[in-house]
Amino acid sequence: MKVLLVDLPYVVKPTADGPKIRSFHAFPYGLLSIATYNKDCADIRIFDMNRQSEHDFLHTLREFRPDIVGFSMMFDNSYKYLKDLLYVSHCHGATTILGGAAACYSYSEILMEQPYLDAICFAEGEIPLRRILTQETTFITDPSWITRNKSGIPVSSFVQNLDDVINIDYNFVNVNAYDMKEAFSPFGTPTKHKQFFVSTGRGCPFKCTFCSNSKIHGQKMRFASVNSIINHIGHLVEKYGMDVLTIYDDQLLINRGRAKSLFKELAQFNLRIECPNGLSVAFIDDELACLMKRAGLDTTYLAIESGSEYVLNKLIQKPLKLEMVKPAIEILRNYDFFIHGFFVMGMPGETSEHRQETYKFIKDIDLDWAGLNMATPVRGSKLYDDCLYNGWIKKQEISDIVDKAYIITANGDPKKIEEEVYLENIEINFHHNRRMRIGDYKVAQKCFEEVLRRYHGHVWAKHYIQECKKRLSNP
Repeated sequence: MKVLLVDLPYVVKPTADGPKIRSFHAFPYGLLSIATYNKDCADIRIFDMNRQSEHDFLHTLREFRPDIVGFSMMFDNSYKYLKDLLYVSHCHGATTILGGAAACYSYSEILMEQPYLDAICFAEGEIPLRRILTQETTFITDPSWITRNKSGIPVSSFVQNLDDVINIDYNFVNVNAYDMKEAFSPFGTPTKHKQFFVSTGRGCPFKCTFCSNSKIHGQKMRFASVNSIINHIGHLVEKYGMDVLTIYDDQLLINRGRAKSLFKELAQFNLRIECPNGLSVAFIDDELACLMKRAGLDTTYLAIESGSEYVLNKLIQKPLKLEMVKPAIEILRNYDFFIHGFFVMGMPGETSEHRQETYKFIKDIDLDWAGLNMATPVRGSKLYDDCLYNGWIKKQEISDIVDKAYIITANGDPKKIEEEVYLENIEINFHHNRRMRIGDYKVAQKCFEEVLRRYHGHVWAKHYIQECKKRLSNP
């Protein structure tokens, strides 16, 4: 059987009055995993519409003549491209299927609107597709496939042993066509580099209200073994010259012993390593911090979320005790990490007093940088459901969504809250910048230059770059 897996367009170029999303052309990791897992039982190709045209797609349909065309829709803003692509695939005699997080949250609506779509895969796609390819099940009988002729709630089919999917086969794509971007850090490499990412675990036992991860990957953690990860990393270094590794786990440290073993083994490759999805302070001890530093991690992104106990426990429902944060930061300081904290602002039920607690907390723990992000009710999260139920956001058709940054209207004037958070961001990260205060002007300058690369013309970034240069020239 021939299968064409298609990554729908998602790359967004931000404008002054348009979407706030800043995206880049990353490897289609989900499709690569599915293709790798199933390459022994089908002739599979990957077609990335973020770098190829509709004309190329039509040519591929005629030349390859796939039996199945599967579309990946990870983001709502990809939906507007789906209808025409489904139609031409159908006209070429292919069975059409759809998967991806955004599709999972809106499958009923999508099936109603797309007459040329045959089935939608719920949650992870490796095993459901394999059962179809080996004729173990059909779209009607398989519990993980959703069709118009089937009622009931779909059931996830998870890969239990992630060793089966860790060794991604990059021969399915042209590696040189991708433009990976590192997370915010003064130690990033703006020059050309070879960056790959890896997901070593799936699932999350926690139920943070703004997150939808557990609905896709479940609450039970599943891991790839350290040996399989190291073998894959060695392959990427040897074959592609990888020098930057991004680990895209949501709960990388939850098994602390495994995390220590992994970082100990990673040290042999002399890579720059980043973990942009955030690390939990609850699992950081001196030995782990030492191993992370030796492995090549220079920046730690801490998923703190709020400096208010009430917001953290009652509104976000994150099982974190704030008294754990400062000791973890002191440990990280001993190894000279750049420490970046993530915070979610503007949760429904949050008051101005709660936000003031967070601002004070950030200053007390003395972070190098604080990411202050407005609460975003993404589809599939409890926050999204609550916001719809209470009328704090307006329901949108999928075709109308171009940016997931809704404004929640539960706490008064959302524009004023957003303005307040912006001003506090300038106060904390610019006027009160820790690296400036301790005289580390080289690192501070790199921070502001990174801001300028991401937000062209940023006034305060320009100002403090000049201030750093002045102080470096007059020590």
